[in-house]
Amino acid sequence: MGFAEIQGNDQVKRVLQLALRKKRWPPSILLIDSSQGEAKKLALVLAQAVNCLNLDDDGCDQCYNCQAIKEERFPDVLMVEPVNEVIRVEKIREVKKLAYLRPMVGKRRVFIIDQSEKMNEQAANTLLKVLEEPPSTTIFILLTSNPYLLLPTIRSRCQELQLSPVTQETLEKYIEGLGRDKKEARLMAFFARGNREVVDKLNYQELRAQRKALWSIVEAGARGGIPAQKIKDYGQYTKRQRQLWSQELAILASFWRDLLLVKLNASPELIINYDFLPELKEMAHLVSLEKIKNSLSWINEAAEEVKKNLNIQVIINSYLAHYQGKKNGKDNLCSD
Repeated sequence: MGFAEIQGNDQVKRVLQLALRKKRWPPSILLIDSSQGEAKKLALVLAQAVNCLNLDDDGCDQCYNCQAIKEERFPDVLMVEPVNEVIRVEKIREVKKLAYLRPMVGKRRVFIIDQSEKMNEQAANTLLKVLEEPPSTTIFILLTSNPYLLLPTIRSRCQELQLSPVTQETLEKYIEGLGRDKKEARLMAFFARGNREVVDKLNYQELRAQRKALWSIVEAGARGGIPAQKIKDYGQYTKRQRQLWSQELAILASFWRDLLLVKLNASPELIINYDFLPELKEMAHLVSLEKIKNSLSWINEAAEEVKKNLNIQVIINSYLAHYQGKKNGKDNLCSD
């Protein structure tokens, strides 16, 4: 693992490698990564570099320190992650206590705080006190996809580096290298949204099953009414897949996007859900352009609400209500 394994972001890598050469590290760094893909990997690369026993412009990836950090068993590198969507003050107090101790075996202690925007108020204020008087042998690396949720005073204490998502084309080539054909690679790259880590965990068959379940909701909504049983089934499905709700919104958006392209007689090569093409063609005759555009607009709004941690059930109800129609003076949402 090294800077070469970080996709793109050449300017960010140059800044960090220059700091390595000059041995002038900022005490705290904020890595902003909208795709939440490369930031954690880059943080570990940085932790390797500052503790490498054979440092040049990069960690050697061979010495004991580099290998131990790569395997996440190095005592001087601590990863802090949310528990139940929150980083609590108790964890940051533990970090504060360790931060002022000398490294056990490495050159520097490195604290990587993943999804740092999820610190509660007490945790954020406790961390701020450490950042205001940083220990000389400690580096803090904060990761976030939404820096605006962090205290401005925390941001002001960090050197901010904005990462760019991996391009669709780069991801497609990477997936093809794993043995997938071009169509499967395009599909998986689309849902990975610039995150190679997601690609590595993505199971094509599970993705197919997930899309099939969500297509039934799109289909019912496009036809003008969602049967009560489908609502019940979808509610149970979503409960099981709660942690993947952002991906589910992306899948819903992809179906409506594909419907729009089919409706406009676009090239089949542009279709993401190529394996649903017959169903998309049939559905395109039944749904208006206005309904497609309204659905895409709603999904974009819902995606923003997910970022704000709105109750998932509220979002589901909003989606179902979006398709509520009137027929003979009665609601047509749940037509059996």
